[in-house]
Amino acid sequence: MLEHPLQSVIRDWLPEIDFGVMSHGFAPHGRDYDLVLEVGRSGTYKLTLTHVVEMPLDTRVSDEAWCRSWGDEMINYEAWLAAGEPEGYVWGNNWSMAFPGLSIPAEDPSAELWTKKLGKPMHAMRLETDRFNLIVVFHGVKTTKLSELAPLVEQVLIPLD
Repeated sequence: MLEHPLQSVIRDWLPEIDFGVMSHGFAPHGRDYDLVLEVGRSGTYKLTLTHVVEMPLDTRVSDEAWCRSWGDEMINYEAWLAAGEPEGYVWGNNWSMAFPGLSIPAEDPSAELWTKKLGKPMHAMRLETDRFNLIVVFHGVKTTKLSELAPLVEQVLIPLD
């Protein structure tokens, strides 16, 4: 059985929890999906999932928090501060914490179906943050280290030794 392509990434630099998702979205060509991740005491990386064929995404923000977080002052951090820091989910911090984090299922029906349809090995990944739940069915992984620094994540995480 083939090793899941994220196994080596997890071994090398990506923890399963407590990393920051600084941005994510499809590459301009629309086939691959890029995530920019900050990992405390490790740096900032671009993780590219290649040949994405399926990708459901849903919110992890509660209904109640959505209702309190509807206004545009919640999508701009300075506007939120100027509004007196109203209660709700502050979208304007512009990143989300990976918690409960990354998981790779041993078996995934969607990945198995796409493997049969395409004749290429396909894999699944789940990423849960404070903001969203993302499931991706993809073929491969590419990584690029962007920086030795992880400035935002290192401000909010207390490292355990």
